[in-house]
Amino acid sequence: MKIFTIESGFFSTDGGAMFGVMSRKVWSSKYPVDQENRCPLAMRCLLVDYGERKVLFDTGVGLKPVGMSYYRFHDLTDIEKALEAHGYRAEDITDVVLSHLHFDHCGGCTKFLSDGRMVMTFPNARHWTTVGQWENSLHPKFWESDAYLKENMQAVQEAGRLQLLRAEDEPAQGFELFPGLRLRIVQGHTFDQLVSFIETDQGNWVFSGDVIPMCMHITQGCIAAIDNCALAAAEEKVRILHEAYQTGSRLLFYHDARTAAADLKRMNGHISAAISYPATAQI
Repeated sequence: MKIFTIESGFFSTDGGAMFGVMSRKVWSSKYPVDQENRCPLAMRCLLVDYGERKVLFDTGVGLKPVGMSYYRFHDLTDIEKALEAHGYRAEDITDVVLSHLHFDHCGGCTKFLSDGRMVMTFPNARHWTTVGQWENSLHPKFWESDAYLKENMQAVQEAGRLQLLRAEDEPAQGFELFPGLRLRIVQGHTFDQLVSFIETDQGNWVFSGDVIPMCMHITQGCIAAIDNCALAAAEEKVRILHEAYQTGSRLLFYHDARTAAADLKRMNGHISAAISYPATAQI
């Protein structure tokens, strides 16, 4: 079994958008920010090779032109070449689990060929998301409409490789795709996100996407201002943190440019980071 992260690129956005009601005086002492109040964000994907199943968790913004100069995307990685550096081809990927369908999490699912055609990046993979998130991507609420780009998933849907999970069908312990991978549906940041509970012979992991995007967001009151529903985001985050602690899982951070992951501890009923692992450390 192999497991490794892929740093698919970086961008930046307003610190207040990421840390919400938490005072800048508090968060800026722990996370970098520039004079424009902008914070650097990573797009950290994960590959887990179970043997027969090779699973990629999120795909970054990809290399298709997306405009959106506000975000200042830079150092974008060709995810196919990143996989090749580890001995894998895009055709080897059997499953792509998408935490949600915002452009910075699923853009790498498709690509343009030289003749202008758009095709799947991972042609043999089933792409997992939820009915609620798929429908929201097609008909988003106005405040979230700029987070979805039709071209990111169109070729996947047309190829019949989109696998939709329905919230009302979720078992008590989540959807088990196969032994070692369990998915939970979570609310808050957007509708019907997927949080992945991963069991490997190298330990247990939780890939939470934007439910807990950065190490600072382990703090219960640290909720991004861009979350759809702050109360749901806070409550769901606590639920996921306690389950991650109970299963002895390491938490991976998708957007934290400074910290890649953290082990968890519980004190007085609250979960916090026990040991954190810098972004420079390969998982």
